[in-house]
Amino acid sequence: MDSVYKLVHFPLKGHGETVRFIFAYTGVEYEDYRVKWEDWPNLKNSTPFRSLPYLEVDGQVIGQSLAISRFLARRFHLAGGDELEQARVDAVADCWNDVRQGGFANWFREQDKEKKAKLGEEFFGKTLPECLDVLEKLLMANTDVEPRVLENYPLLRAHKRRVENLKGIKDWIAKRHITWST
Repeated sequence: MDSVYKLVHFPLKGHGETVRFIFAYTGVEYEDYRVKWEDWPNLKNSTPFRSLPYLEVDGQVIGQSLAISRFLARRFHLAGGDELEQARVDAVADCWNDVRQGGFANWFREQDKEKKAKLGEEFFGKTLPECLDVLEKLLMANTDVEPRVLENYPLLRAHKRRVENLKGIKDWIAKRHITWST
């Protein structure tokens, strides 16, 4: 019997979009449950880490987006071919997560307009370009970001296009829910 999957996340791309890409690419059916913002305070304490997303697999719950993505990558044979290759994949995922959790999260959550502008300058002017430089070099060695952010990174732009045109992922992008960052 095939496993039953249910992704529980907010009505946005965010940390859940990689999981959705994996399901789209593999063609594996899953329920994409979107938690309404007004329901979150009552649900929060019942989630594995008081955060979203989480994934239910045959009644078992997995929290944390990177753990979910790594689990699915192994399950669907998308993970690195050996331990060293997997370590390199993990390093890229962790690098991107550091950027996402650090500068971007701080900028995104800031309510004060002046502080937000300053955080935005730091993140979009320094932190993100530094990360993109690293990723560009990794792609060169191995031959939901805004388009203008990637304009100076041709290999990353090309890689993003290749990923977005993969069977399943292309279909998912065409039909996914419209969110604030679509």
